[in-house]
Parts: sequence; C-alpha cells; structure tokens
Amino acid sequence: MAVTPFADRFETIASARSPLCVGIDPAPETLAAWNLPYSAEGVREFGLRMVDALGDRAGVFKPQIAFFERFGWQGMKAVAEVIAHIRSAGALALADVKRMDIGHTLEAYAGAWIGADAGIPADAITLGAYMGSGSLTPVIKRAVEHGAGLFVVVRSSNPDGIALQNARHEDERTVADALADDLTAFNAPHLGKYGIGPCGAVIGATLDDAEHVLERLPTSLILAPGIGAQGATMADLKARFGKAAARRTLPAVSRQIAHAGNSANALADITARLIDEAHGLRG
Repeated sequence: MAVTPFADRFETIASARSPLCVGIDPAPETLAAWNLPYSAEGVREFGLRMVDALGDRAGVFKPQIAFFERFGWQGMKAVAEVIAHIRSAGALALADVKRMDIGHTLEAYAGAWIGADAGIPADAITLGAYMGSGSLTPVIKRAVEHGAGLFVVVRSSNPDGIALQNARHEDERTVADALADDLTAFNAPHLGKYGIGPCGAVIGATLDDAEHVLERLPTSLILAPGIGAQGATMADLKARFGKAAARRTLPAVSRQIAHAGNSANALADITARLIDEAHGLRG
C-alpha cells in the first residue's frame, strides 16, 4: 500500500494549520513552574496537557525524548502515550531522539521509532550523521518505506559545534556543506509531490551564516530550533534563511510556549501569535 511521504503531509498541515513546531520539553524547571513532579508521571502530564491545549492548532509537536528517557521504562511509556495523543489530534509527531550509529544498530533505532510496527511510532525523528553520512542508509530506507521524515543535524547553533561543522575537506567544502550535499543526493530518487525528499536538516535559527548551506538543501525540509528563549524571532529566521528556505522551515519553539504557564488559555494565546508569525514564513 502506498504511503504519503512526511513532507507531503507536512505541506498539507502547514497550510491548514501552521508550520509551527511546538516543542514538548519537560525540563525540571518547567515542571516546577507547572506544579508538576519531576517524575515519569510529571513528564506524561505535561505532554498530554500541551497536546490537549494546542492539538487542534499546531501542525507539529516535537517531544524531546531525553526528558522522558530520564525516567526509564516509565518515562518511555509516558512519551509513547504523548506521541499517540499527538497523532490522534491530527498533528505530526517529530521525536527528537538525535540517534547516531552504524549498520544494524541504526537500523534497530529506526525500527524503534519509524513505521506502524515500531516500538513507539512517530512521524519523523532527528538524527546525527557524524559517523559518516553513509551510516544513514538503513534509516533512510525505512523512512522511505514508511513515509517518515528525517531531520539530520547539519548546522547547530551551539558555539562548540562551529569548529567541527566548519572544518574543511580537501575539496574545500565544509563538513556541513558536504553533509548537505549528501542529503540532497539521498533525496533525489525520493522526491514527493512538492519536490521535497525524506531527508531534512536541522539548522539553528540563530545562525547568521546559514543561507550558504541552505542553498545546498533545495529538496529538504528544515527544522529550525532557537526561536524564542534562544533569542531568534520569526522575522530573524526569514531574513537569515531567505524566502525559499523559510517556506520549507519548521520553526521550533519550546520554552517560550511552555513558560506562558499551564493555563490552556495562556498557551493558546501565545501559540496563536506564533502561528500568525509562522505563516509569514510561507508568504
């Protein structure tokens, strides 16, 4: 049976709702502000409340899996419930797992998160590729088979990543540029209705030099963390990324929304404003 690629589903929901990607990051300080315990039950309750408040507005939710995994099997059970709740609300679930390995190990990670038979089925996941872009082959294969999306870290906004990502190959391409070229090559046989493939990229919204690497990613969706608490705005993102890339971008906002408080009305109010701003990326 044919599957609809993640990029095609994202385009539909971004037009109907918004391209905004709402982060579900139940950090200790956030749970304390919500009067929730720092426990598996606390992270579960936080995630479910976020989806209850915003599930009919946001197109994409991005649970940060580390905050759930912290509590072992109970935390993983909690995130499974949260992801199922996201999908039942008609939104897309992007599991922020940043897995990175080779061979059968990465294949097992892919099976844990991608496909109806996965341990915790999500619509998309994040990955690292600094064990070589060829290491991504098993997860790309599974993503194509199951219509999932992949977001590979290419240029992060943390200062410690700059030296590695901007190191140069013998052909003078930076490591980030070469990875971007590989993602574009991986996408080429698998372009969907809108000319986008399964391999997206993570590019920090706070970067002032992102446009160059984005030019090498014409067939990728872009996940852009850094809006809000890290200092970037939607207007900054559009200026830094350029019109073409901005239209393919999922602007990710976590703390700015969660810190509005645990009132459904407060969450809805700030999200409505961010949704309006996010629509501007596609204009």
